[in-house]
Amino acid sequence: MSKYNILMSLLCITILCHTIDASAQRRTTNKKEPVIAKVDSTEIVLTQTKGAPVAPFIDTLFLIHGGVGSFTVDQRASAIEDKIRSLEEYPLFNPDSLKLVEFSDQINIVYDDQKYQNSRIIISIDTLQAQIYGRAKLDLADSYRNIIISAIEKRHYETGWKRIGLQALFVILIIAGEYFFLRGFRYGYRRLKIFVRKQRHKKVKGLFGIIEAEKAEQIIFALLKILRFVLIVASLFVCTLLFFKIFPHTTGISDQLLNYVISPVKKVAVSIKNYLPNLFTIIVIAFIFRFVKKFLRSITDKISDNKITFKGFYPDWAKPTYNIVIAILMVFTFIMIFPYLPNSDSQIFQGVSVFLGLMISLGSTSVIGNIIAGFVITYMRPFKIGDRVKMDDTVGNVIEKTALVTRVKTAKNEVITIPNSSVMSTKTVNYSFSASQYGLILYTTVTIGYDVPWRLIHELLLKVAYKTENLNRKQKPFIMQTAFEDFYVEYQLNVFTKDANKMNDIYSDLRKNIQDVFKEAGIEILSPHYRVNRVVNIHEFNEDPQTEDASGEG
Repeated sequence: MSKYNILMSLLCITILCHTIDASAQRRTTNKKEPVIAKVDSTEIVLTQTKGAPVAPFIDTLFLIHGGVGSFTVDQRASAIEDKIRSLEEYPLFNPDSLKLVEFSDQINIVYDDQKYQNSRIIISIDTLQAQIYGRAKLDLADSYRNIIISAIEKRHYETGWKRIGLQALFVILIIAGEYFFLRGFRYGYRRLKIFVRKQRHKKVKGLFGIIEAEKAEQIIFALLKILRFVLIVASLFVCTLLFFKIFPHTTGISDQLLNYVISPVKKVAVSIKNYLPNLFTIIVIAFIFRFVKKFLRSITDKISDNKITFKGFYPDWAKPTYNIVIAILMVFTFIMIFPYLPNSDSQIFQGVSVFLGLMISLGSTSVIGNIIAGFVITYMRPFKIGDRVKMDDTVGNVIEKTALVTRVKTAKNEVITIPNSSVMSTKTVNYSFSASQYGLILYTTVTIGYDVPWRLIHELLLKVAYKTENLNRKQKPFIMQTAFEDFYVEYQLNVFTKDANKMNDIYSDLRKNIQDVFKEAGIEILSPHYRVNRVVNIHEFNEDPQTEDASGEG
């Protein structure tokens, strides 16, 4: 918004306030002034009967009790207000002319001036009025006289030319202050934007490393615009309060506007003050939970590193057990903290809690199933990190176990994620456990024709086993004849290894060595339903056969 529009708005408010003040002074005696707020300026407290307030100039001067003749107490109070206002508007008002005159059983407050044309009796104090307050009639009448004089003199001061001059001066100062504030704020805002642009690739980049410098700059500018708007609105609000506070007839508006801001702040402050004991309790509970969590974390780390051992408790159980205990402690802590939360006993809070619980229970069935399966897998220990396993058709090393999934890395560097519920529902082969406990048996099959003696084949296969590396020499290899086919016999070479991670290398070495050894021996390896017929000696392998016929059979 333009600063000139703001200044024009402030000027309009000033003119409006003067108009309100002038119209209040020109009221007739038959028209009561609208009372914005009636504040009892006396120290009289009425406890016996209810009275009507006399408030000719906004503030209540005193209370009137009991009617006179056909006048009710409210009509009597209204008539007294009109007389006091008429007396205030009399240009020759003299406080000394306001006197006390005793008449019959009452004391009248009379304005004794021959030039005053209106009713000279302002108010009459009777015995009933004096008895209600427990004071003498003369004493009460003198008190009312002093109150009326003070109210009229205060009114004269507020509506005098000197007062108007001071009000005009204050208005000018407020407008000037707001003008210079807006100019200074505009200058500072521009300088701040220039500073931010200069820091784009320096501090801005360092503060917002997760986003681009241009995006960070846009965010800062957006925050600056919001701050500018808030400060401008706040300054205009303060100016409005000051404008209304200057003029007597708009003081109530100023107080009401200020109350709109102060009242919520007071309520928040009182709420915070009342909540401090509960907050302190929550802090103590949270501190205890944090201390217990650190202690359990220290114990868990020592168990994981085998610095602390328990019989029958494996180190890889430490972290899952820690997670379970912490989850239970968190639930227990929340249950303890819940009654101390603000409005925790309200129906809305309880309804939201039930709704969230229902949403979680309905939407997390599979998640909970995987979590339970994860804990079962952890304590069953079918495998651990680094083990060579086979799950369904997946063969690889376990690289990660979480509460939800298990990740396996294959020989081709493929990372496969398997839900724990699937792991529980399928069979799992742990090659590493078998290798370490019993020695893993690796086997390969070779097919040789019926014309080659089986004892020779056994010798050659044992030779293959002794040539292959990464095998367990303490466990002797063995050969089994597994099948008689139409054209050949199946021989199975079985070897032992302690290193399951070398399975692929061992299989490859076995097959290479079988080819080399049988080639050196001049024995042909037959594939199923395929045979090469050569004109050669069965014990001599010729690299260049004279004739070669291939035929597929079966």
